[in-house]
Amino acid sequence: MYMYKLRQLLVLFLLFLFLATCQRDLQQPVYQYTLNNPGEVGSRFPYLYKDNQNTLYMSWITNIEEEIDALQYSTFNDGRWTVPQTVSVATDFFVNWADFPSVVGINGEASAVHWLRKVEGGTYAYHVQIGFQDEETGRWEQIITPHMDDTPTEHGFVTMQPIDSTRVLAIWLDGRNTDGRAHHEYEDMTKSMMLRSAVISSSGEISEKRVIDETVCDCCQTDLAEINGDFLAVYRGRTSDEVRDIMISRFSSADGNWSDPVPVHEDDWKIQACPVNGPRIAVSGDHVAVIWYTGVEMNSGVKLAQSFDGGNNFEEPILIANEGALGRTDLLITDEGSLFASWMHQEGDTGYVMLQEINEDGTAVEPITVGTTASSRTSGFPRIAQSDDHIFVAWTQTEPVVRVRTARVPF
Repeated sequence: MYMYKLRQLLVLFLLFLFLATCQRDLQQPVYQYTLNNPGEVGSRFPYLYKDNQNTLYMSWITNIEEEIDALQYSTFNDGRWTVPQTVSVATDFFVNWADFPSVVGINGEASAVHWLRKVEGGTYAYHVQIGFQDEETGRWEQIITPHMDDTPTEHGFVTMQPIDSTRVLAIWLDGRNTDGRAHHEYEDMTKSMMLRSAVISSSGEISEKRVIDETVCDCCQTDLAEINGDFLAVYRGRTSDEVRDIMISRFSSADGNWSDPVPVHEDDWKIQACPVNGPRIAVSGDHVAVIWYTGVEMNSGVKLAQSFDGGNNFEEPILIANEGALGRTDLLITDEGSLFASWMHQEGDTGYVMLQEINEDGTAVEPITVGTTASSRTSGFPRIAQSDDHIFVAWTQTEPVVRVRTARVPF
């Protein structure tokens, strides 16, 4: 009997040791999964997109010479990245750490690309360019400016989602009302940034032009997700009291209109300037999740809220990271229904790309570190996407050279 109990205690001890080891390993960096990728030295600010056929696209900007940049992209198929395709090489790209190009696709083919073009009139005067590929030549020759105004103001922070193989829904921050705005007029709500949208076709048609919100934060990213044939947009709003909480609006494919924007949650974060830290949204069926950064006193950090009725009602958000969290978030719901969040954590000059699984009940698995870079703006915004039974993570490495880095993390 004594020996039997001794064996039981030994088994329990070994089991505890195994579980404790697993817990420690879970929190360790996963640099061993870092992949070679198509982004060469000088590449930066990656964007990931997965289409309806599970094809993964990554786009980025590569600096070729001092004032010459190239917009490139690649797809991940059969366990490897394809040879990069160059969309455009130019001297007038507006290259920005927070406002970067994207490629989206449908049915396994890249369908549209966007970038920003500098125009005369000021440091932050730039326009949106949306391009479609010519079916015969393969060149990105159909270039469209969706906002159609020529004001020398900011137009950017674009998000696109394909409607079909020839059309995309695009949303963007539109600065036409800020034209000529003096610094002391910043609080004039009639001269604020807007959030606008349009349906853009490869034939050059711009339809269903809409204003989603007449007053929004000046330079936070937007995001857009398809839901049961409609679309949900999230962005950082702005009130006359300088409250800059995360808003959500629904686009109806039936009539082409947007619902009245409402807060995902009333953080009541008051700030006199744009924090340059927009939200991200993920959708699977009626499961909707939104992640964002807030700097509200006593409760700052990365928050995540979930809805299980298609985004009509959100549960109380959870705070998944606070001390040291820079924001720069991303989010995905896997094909299996698992929810993963990423963000940037700062310790001194070092930025750590963090990844964490969130359970449906709001509890969280211990986060892991999937990459390191600088905590400065030069490192941009990491992005995540699913590919088979792995999560791809892409970010900008700053030392010893500037280059897009990727990691593939099993889940």
